[in-house]
Amino acid sequence: MSERIPTVGVVALKDKSALLVLHGESAQHLTGVWGLPGGRLEPEETLLDAAAREFWEETGLTPDKVTMEKLPTVYEGDIKRKSGEIMETYWNVFLVRDFTGELESSDETVPEWMPIEKIGGLDNLLPNTENAIREGLQLLNT
Repeated sequence: MSERIPTVGVVALKDKSALLVLHGESAQHLTGVWGLPGGRLEPEETLLDAAAREFWEETGLTPDKVTMEKLPTVYEGDIKRKSGEIMETYWNVFLVRDFTGELESSDETVPEWMPIEKIGGLDNLLPNTENAIREGLQLLNT
């Protein structure tokens, strides 16, 4: 078995909604797949720095890194790519409590505040997205 690729994700919550991104035509994910803002680490980048960068790149929002807290669970996932390859990942997810800016779409991702009660009914949801949101909600409420 190959070594899993380290990735990061970010849970942002407001008004009973979670911030998801819809992957578009130029994303490496399959088009039309929903997930949390996130991605791979750059060389020499910390998990926190990668999460903050990916959050900004995929949503246009600037996170306050001081308010970001890593969720206790490290998730594993096998993600199908447009190339047909299966990317085996482990996923360190952060809850961001404070951020500024306006949502910005790109050819790669379209961010959207999704009511939490609708997330379970989405057809094309990346693995562990719902679990990470649930864990983020628990952390937020402690």
